[in-house]
Amino acid sequence: MKEIISGISLLFLIQGVGGLINHLTDGGKSWFLVNYMDVFQGWEIGMDILLIVIGGIIGLLSMKNSPRSAK
Repeated sequence: MKEIISGISLLFLIQGVGGLINHLTDGGKSWFLVNYMDVFQGWEIGMDILLIVIGGIIGLLSMKNSPRSAK
């Protein structure tokens, strides 16, 4: 289960960081999710930052809740 949660965290981080770079450099339409959702138009950079934060929180929680290996 930890691998799935880590994968979801990575997807949020990739979408956020890649989208943020794309929007700050005035890149064209790309595969970043925020570009294709009309509800986010005008809020692209804020949504990219939110995706980064959500991905980071999910990643930290998955590391925090992982069982520790017995030594």
